[in-house]
Amino acid sequence: MTSSRPVTVEVVDGLARISLARPAVANAVDLELARALRDALVGTVDDAAVRVVLLRGEGRMFCGGGDVPAMAEAPDPGDFLAAMAALVHEGLSALDRLTTPVVCAVQGAAAGAGLALALAADLVVAEESAVFVAGYPGIGLTPDCGMTFRLPRVVGEHRAMDLLLTNRRLTAGEALDWGMVNRVVPDGTVQDAAWSLARGLADGPAASLGVTRRLVRASAGTSYDEHLDLEAAEVKLAARTAESQALVAAFARRAAGARQR
Repeated sequence: MTSSRPVTVEVVDGLARISLARPAVANAVDLELARALRDALVGTVDDAAVRVVLLRGEGRMFCGGGDVPAMAEAPDPGDFLAAMAALVHEGLSALDRLTTPVVCAVQGAAAGAGLALALAADLVVAEESAVFVAGYPGIGLTPDCGMTFRLPRVVGEHRAMDLLLTNRRLTAGEALDWGMVNRVVPDGTVQDAAWSLARGLADGPAASLGVTRRLVRASAGTSYDEHLDLEAAEVKLAARTAESQALVAAFARRAAGARQR
């Protein structure tokens, strides 16, 4: 699927597929794409029909980072980057507020802002030849897009320093070992694999999965006792939903049948 729009959104039976759509330039982030991505993510927050989000890139690469030629042509690179970062940050803030799981498909490379987008997802599927790189040292910039917040939480401080200071390129296998990726699949299959994973989540108890996502993300900012209280409050609400009650009843019927055999 290709489009003249820099970001496309397609919702199919509760699964929102958000695609970066500048394949000719490795889905590099410029002002137009940053604005469109922000709008797509903010719109998804407000869409009650969405149960799962799949974030992907068209073409050979998920996202090569910021549009460096556009930076070079800007009258004031600082103003250009500040405006672009502000838009992406608004989108990432919306992504963090989502009450639905987020799956990311990575092919080719996730660099700079692309790496930050992958880190912001809940589950990442990468093809075997994919690489992950911060990119900022190569152009003398400091990290943005939540990189210095999310990366240390995922891989630890020393490994984050390795990526951010040395510009080390990680293979998909290394990223899997470091905890940045959940699944590695053969080249050419990542889109189908990520769709299948996201479809399974959307067809499952997505409401409770979304709350689980929020609980995990909230854990870094609460005390243990506060978090226990939060879990207790959420499981009480979950138990009252029709979805949970139907699943509990089905489980009980299966258990009763197993005892009778």
